[in-house]
Amino acid sequence: MNEETVFQWPMLLFILAALLYFELMRRLDKYWANRSPLSDEERLWNHARNQAISEYEVFKRAAATWTLNPEIAHADFNAYLKEGILPHYVRDYLRKLKTL
Repeated sequence: MNEETVFQWPMLLFILAALLYFELMRRLDKYWANRSPLSDEERLWNHARNQAISEYEVFKRAAATWTLNPEIAHADFNAYLKEGILPHYVRDYLRKLKTL
């Protein structure tokens, strides 16, 4: 019953093949993630998380850059939650952030 484990080459090959597969998938995932641009909604979410603020705060900041009232930002944010459409001034704000 106490047989020693016998080293066999196929075991090593399977382990190496699995490691190579996972490394290849990791690199391909990185490559494809860098190639596909973020949507405006993803950019909004990323900016809010990076700045540790809410999406509503991003709407207010974007409205301030266009000298719009905070009430307009509030109404547009509620419309965004219901319809999922970003107003033009928020899109412009996010695109300008990308170039900075």
